[in-house]
Amino acid sequence: MKKALTITLVLVLASFASAQNWFQGSLDQAVAKAKTENKLVIIDFFSAG
Repeated sequence: MKKALTITLVLVLASFASAQNWFQGSLDQAVAKAKTENKLVIIDFFSAG
């Protein structure tokens, strides 16, 4: 019972953790914004189809 409760709690908390704002623009714009915010640029190459 304790294991099921833990798994349920983890899944509920994980559903709230998906609040990401993805940048949409050119690579040059992303690099410029990352430099001003002192962050890295991560490129997501994913194709669904």
